[in-house]
Amino acid sequence: MPTSSDALVDPRMARSWGAAPARFFLATTVDVGFVYARPRLSAGYGKPFTSWFGVDLNPVASGNGLGAYGGLRLEVPFVDVRAGARWFRAFNRTYLDPADRYDRITLETEGGDPSRALTYEVELDTSIPVGPGNVIGRASLSYVTGVPDGKYVFEETLRVIVDPPWVWRARGGYVFRLGKYSQHGIGLVVDYLDVPKRDDSETLRVGPIVRWVLSRRVEVRGSFVLTVISADRLGLVGSDFTELGVRYRWATE
Repeated sequence: MPTSSDALVDPRMARSWGAAPARFFLATTVDVGFVYARPRLSAGYGKPFTSWFGVDLNPVASGNGLGAYGGLRLEVPFVDVRAGARWFRAFNRTYLDPADRYDRITLETEGGDPSRALTYEVELDTSIPVGPGNVIGRASLSYVTGVPDGKYVFEETLRVIVDPPWVWRARGGYVFRLGKYSQHGIGLVVDYLDVPKRDDSETLRVGPIVRWVLSRRVEVRGSFVLTVISADRLGLVGSDFTELGVRYRWATE
């Protein structure tokens, strides 16, 4: 248990989730931020949020639509792997007719029924201590289904216009560790995405990410990864602002 000199919020709790023993558990993670809410339920065996294997289930609500995700997850030191399916229904955005390039106006005003898509996805995250920070990486492969033949769709999580089915993504970056317990982090990442069936569809994004830990349960998180190269001109819609808010975590003891 932390001493009275612990700089974190609640000195009655263990300073980190990894301090508790492995066990069967239920856990929740709730992300609330700028026009989004993402509660997640996890069930499995191990040390919650640290080293465990189990199931993730979460609804997704944003200003653009509603969805849900379910899948398996394995988290061990330095590596986090998940595989599952994500369904999303847009409020206003529709399926798109094929074109070489799109802009924000086309994406937001195309006529038709609201789009729906089911995406199967495998994702690997790594975070390896090197020097005063961590080298981080992400690789994902997505298979987008449920789109009518001859149509494209805007994949709301990946933030790209897809000619189904395949999309792949790679991220690399470096995050400096800050704080008495190295619990905070600020860094820079580079994303590269490609839609194989779309010519000249490569997307490059660059930007900072922030994680500020107030306690083992409460964090402030931000992701501001702007698109710098893309065939499409979607503005901020095509950038990665998936986090700008507060994360709360809880697990059975």
